[in-house]
Parts: sequence; structure tokens; C-alpha cells
Amino acid sequence: MVSRGEEKYVVWPIYFDKSISRRSGRKVSIKNAVEKPSIENIAKIAKALGLNPIIENNSNHPSRYWKKEGRILIDRKETKSKLLRQISNRL
Repeated sequence: MVSRGEEKYVVWPIYFDKSISRRSGRKVSIKNAVEKPSIENIAKIAKALGLNPIIENNSNHPSRYWKKEGRILIDRKETKSKLLRQISNRL
């Protein structure tokens, strides 16, 4: 679990999923979203950006508690929205 004192952001694959609406959890624009984003690809891009990703495979997004999709923890180097845009531009 990530606490507020840690210097990490939580990134869920749902943030980049083209089939998910903004209301349901997508955080990037539809043109930058992809079908079925994987945590491995997101982590690879985060590593290339120097964000020191940590993959947690057995986590589930609060709005989709029945699916164990995993999550990625990344360093807080910019605002979360900027980092998500940088990742989505490379997906």
C-alpha cells in the first residue's frame, strides 16, 4: 500500500484503456488511449522515462474490484497528469 508520505504515484492500466469512459476511470484522451493496455508495457515506458516503476500484479482498481489487473508505482517527478500524458504518448 502506498501512503501519502511516499514519493510514488499509483498508475492503473484502466487509465489508458480506450474501451473505458472518462467517467469510469480513463485519465487520458481517447486518441492517446489503447485497447487492453498491459502493466508490462506501461512499466517499460515508465522505466524509459526514468520513473523507477514497481509492478504490483495482485492489485485491483477500486471501481473494478473483481478484476486483478495490477498496478504500477512510479516516482513523483512531475504532476500525475503530465506523467500520464507522457506515458500515453508512447503507448
